[in-house]
Amino acid sequence: MVSNKLNAAGMAPEHSMVLPEREASQEEQMVLAALVELYASPNPNEAQALSVFASDVIYSSPRGDVFVGHQGLSKLLASRSSARKVQHRLLATPETLPANTMVVDQIVAAAPSTAQSFGEAASAMGGEETSTKRSLLVLKRREDGMVSSLTEEEGHRRATAPLAARAASASNFYSPTDSMVSPCTSKLNLAKRKHHNKAKPMNLFASHVASANSRTAPTSSAAMDF
Repeated sequence: MVSNKLNAAGMAPEHSMVLPEREASQEEQMVLAALVELYASPNPNEAQALSVFASDVIYSSPRGDVFVGHQGLSKLLASRSSARKVQHRLLATPETLPANTMVVDQIVAAAPSTAQSFGEAASAMGGEETSTKRSLLVLKRREDGMVSSLTEEEGHRRATAPLAARAASASNFYSPTDSMVSPCTSKLNLAKRKHHNKAKPMNLFASHVASANSRTAPTSSAAMDF
């Protein structure tokens, strides 16, 4: 079934996974080497890993978190608890993206001793494999070649917040605009309050009532005497 949500490459996951592989230029090889430091090196060289990224680089994680600057990438380095085997396949850049954008298919094996080859891991992504993970990396670069943004999406699927977090935020979401009303409603409420608080004219017809009573009183008295 074709997904209706496009990923960072502007494609459905099943389409970006089959993009043809291409050769990397000299600058792109440096970027790929930095990705190895970020995702695979057992003793990552942080300086080398961050050397190709702009100081204000934007990193979007598969969980929907967004980090700005080298600090976010440093957290990515610190989050790795063990060495992993990683394969990076540089894919053809879709026509909808800038020409200098790098689209990378990343296959990560949790343990170096895994018996499954990277090719087998790539073809098995439709199953429930827990030892391998396939991700889409989209790196947008400036004119000087520095990477300005890195978006990572597991399974080539659009990055979203965890389901539990989205459910919690949906039930507890509050917006400052919730207590705001339109100008028309505000004026109407003000008019209602003024009308409610306005003094009632209790003695407006009091003199007329008293005069009528005085005229009818003798007639009533005469009727009683008769």
